[in-house]
Amino acid sequence: MSLTIRRFIPQTIVSIILIIMIIFYYFYINKSVSDAFTTWDKALSDWAVIITSFTLIIGGIDLLRYHLVQIKKIGVKQLPFSGTTIALEIIMVIFALIGLYYSYVYPKLGITITTQPQFTWLFTYLYAPTDSAVYSILLFYIASASYRAFIARNPMATLLLITAIVIMLGNTSLGNLIWPGFLPLRDWIMTVPNTAAFRPITMGVGFGTIILGLRLIMWREVSWLGRRE
Repeated sequence: MSLTIRRFIPQTIVSIILIIMIIFYYFYINKSVSDAFTTWDKALSDWAVIITSFTLIIGGIDLLRYHLVQIKKIGVKQLPFSGTTIALEIIMVIFALIGLYYSYVYPKLGITITTQPQFTWLFTYLYAPTDSAVYSILLFYIASASYRAFIARNPMATLLLITAIVIMLGNTSLGNLIWPGFLPLRDWIMTVPNTAAFRPITMGVGFGTIILGLRLIMWREVSWLGRRE
């Protein structure tokens, strides 16, 4: 593949879109130009949604390919896990296509992808509980990390430990029974020190976004093309 197709065309498209988005946001010439900018901005947003949808499709295909490779590599031991994932993915896609078919052929029924009965049942009673279970498992990792972080090895770690205890007691009814002052102290910590510490992080993220945009416009950022130069 030529260098023009691999690098110059994608970078040119990204630079043009970034410049147009900056013009949309910061410049106002007159109402007609502003209305045109709004229309173009809406079109770009729609294209972003479309591209995101295609990335989800690619992600689903890659997930299918990954588990097929795992079954081929590991063998029968991997089959219950990867096989279940592949089967559920195929079933969800089939029900989604059925919902898409009804939405176009029989629109009066009001059946779409998200309202197709079997698709909705699988999402509500299989995916949602599984997703909640995965997040609940993360609690143990958070508790383990907190235990290691809250060991009072030095004054700063001791301050972190005391602050964490105050926040936890302020968020529970037990803390209010021990001392009613935990709740206002928690509110003060979250409002004053926490906000003061969070604002520089927000500013840093903003400056980082600006720098990243400038690097993209100047063709200095190429990691998104799948390589580093």
